[in-house]
This record gives sequence, structure tokens and C-alpha cells, in this order.
Amino acid sequence: MDLDDLVKSNAAVVTVAQAADLLGVDVRTVSRAMNNGDLPVLRVGRRLLIPRLPLMAHLGVGTAGSASSEGAVAV
Repeated sequence: MDLDDLVKSNAAVVTVAQAADLLGVDVRTVSRAMNNGDLPVLRVGRRLLIPRLPLMAHLGVGTAGSASSEGAVAV
């Protein structure tokens, strides 16, 4: 998954693996960021999912696909 896929997606959430792929980091890094409160998280049963729109806002990406120069994420 890349940033364009995230913007074009109709899904409400992304998986931890998809977020890791998007950010170019290991799944454990994304899990730590979620546990630390650095990334938004939605718990559904035992599954941890990341809401797509808050993730996009966290990355500084608008729904029109324009990335801002601010919004860099330290994961």
C-alpha cells in the first residue's frame, strides 16, 4: 500500500501490516506507535485497526490527496 492507495481507498480502516508497508517500517514499530498513542487505534475484538481518515490527517494528507509540508511522522 502506498499513499495514493490510502487516499483512494474507501475502507474505513487499515491494518497494522498495511500501515507498516505505507510508512516503510516494521509491523512492530507501528504496534509500538499505537501503544504509545502516536498513531490512532481502533480495537475490534482482538484486532487492532487504524482509522484511515485520522491516519491521513496524522500524515498531513488531505482527502484530495495533497500532502502538506508539515505533518512528518516520527515512528
